[in-house]
Amino acid sequence: MVGAMEQPLYDEYAAQLAMDQEYKQRNAHYETEVHFQKCYGVMGELFEAHNYLRDLVPEKGFKFLDLGCAPGGFSSYLLEDPRCRMGFGVTLPSTVGGFPMRLRSPNFLLQQGDLFELGPADLVAKEVHICICDAQYMRNEVAWDERYTGVRCRSKQHGVWALLVKQFWLGLTRLLAGGMLIFRFGWRDGPPEDLATVWYKKCTLRLFALLHDLFKQVKDVKSDYFNALQSSFYVCCSGFDRRRFEEREVAKLLGNNFNYLVTTRIGDANQLEILQQVDSIRTKEVDDSITSMLDRIEKLRIINEQSRRWHQRLEDRADDPRAVVMVSPVSEALKEEDLAAIFSVYGRVKRVDIERAEQKAMVQFALAEHATAAAATLPGTQAFAPGMRIWQGEDVHGWSYTDAADAWGHVQVPWEWHAAHAEVGMTSAPDSFHGSGYSPHSQHGSFDGDAWVASPHSRPCGGF
Repeated sequence: MVGAMEQPLYDEYAAQLAMDQEYKQRNAHYETEVHFQKCYGVMGELFEAHNYLRDLVPEKGFKFLDLGCAPGGFSSYLLEDPRCRMGFGVTLPSTVGGFPMRLRSPNFLLQQGDLFELGPADLVAKEVHICICDAQYMRNEVAWDERYTGVRCRSKQHGVWALLVKQFWLGLTRLLAGGMLIFRFGWRDGPPEDLATVWYKKCTLRLFALLHDLFKQVKDVKSDYFNALQSSFYVCCSGFDRRRFEEREVAKLLGNNFNYLVTTRIGDANQLEILQQVDSIRTKEVDDSITSMLDRIEKLRIINEQSRRWHQRLEDRADDPRAVVMVSPVSEALKEEDLAAIFSVYGRVKRVDIERAEQKAMVQFALAEHATAAAATLPGTQAFAPGMRIWQGEDVHGWSYTDAADAWGHVQVPWEWHAAHAEVGMTSAPDSFHGSGYSPHSQHGSFDGDAWVASPHSRPCGGF
């Protein structure tokens, strides 16, 4: 029972708690939308890198399986392809930490369940031409709304490799002969004496040796736009040899390795022996090819980092008055760092100033086109409460949103992009530089209608 003297203080605390929770929910929805758009853009890059799959999918059309599909960016892109006949997706329910699903389509069947707990026999999808493996190993800090109640492994490396192996186990059992496997992988080279790097390189060589054995082509794609500064990249494996997969009993190999990773008592990840059986089919030629690929990925990441630092030095010289976004009204719950986190998705935020008396905030971007993208996109999201105004530039600068919008999509390609990428065999800038292709901030996909939802089977995965 709250006393009369304590009631105002209690009410203030409850109101602040409610505001914080509302902001947290809106930010989670906003991050979901950004993730959706990023995945859509990545799939566009992968299609472009493979001639839009002209020789990789049947003329009569294709079906796909998207593991870890929420919020639906990859699936949305594939479903918009007129050759797509049907799509299947598996995702962790948002009630236990998965991303909310933003995609609705009559040609898409959504199956909810934890990939750690589903076995091949539990999958609703039966035969597909394309399989996408891009699920994240969930912990509270990366789960939607910071809550995950599913399977946890001894360490992050235990979990990441277990989930990757499990996705391959599930996906390859459903992939038709000649099919295509797409997955995300991470690589950052460390010093040769680093035990973690030595272990990770050994596991990587085994994994990719297996893929080279099962597929006609294994091709890496490192985006210059999405996650350019991170160690992750995408791998597209085409020309699946279904007969070899069955003859070598690869499904059993993957299943055994998954069970090993989730049940082992070995706590030190560097002591784990993953896919050890693959050593029998490894060759020096394939190992050298894989090492060359990893070196190229690392070099591209370093190039992007250096290019980014060069741009930052230029941007730090002066503030562009056109690169300003205003937000009003700003509640007491919103802090400078909160706004910086929201707006930094669209570009580098130099600073955020909040005028509490006027309940107004100014977000200073480094580049005007990034401010334009934020001002054009954020009003249509759930990042802020209803009634909040977002506009570009202050009236005193004589800057209007119309003027800014005209500049969006006409980004000049810096000369150092050409010089740096020529070293790794790239001679043309991506569409994102020219403004002629997709944008990670554009709206894609259809959210109308209802998806068919299949109840997940609860049978646990067993051994072989």
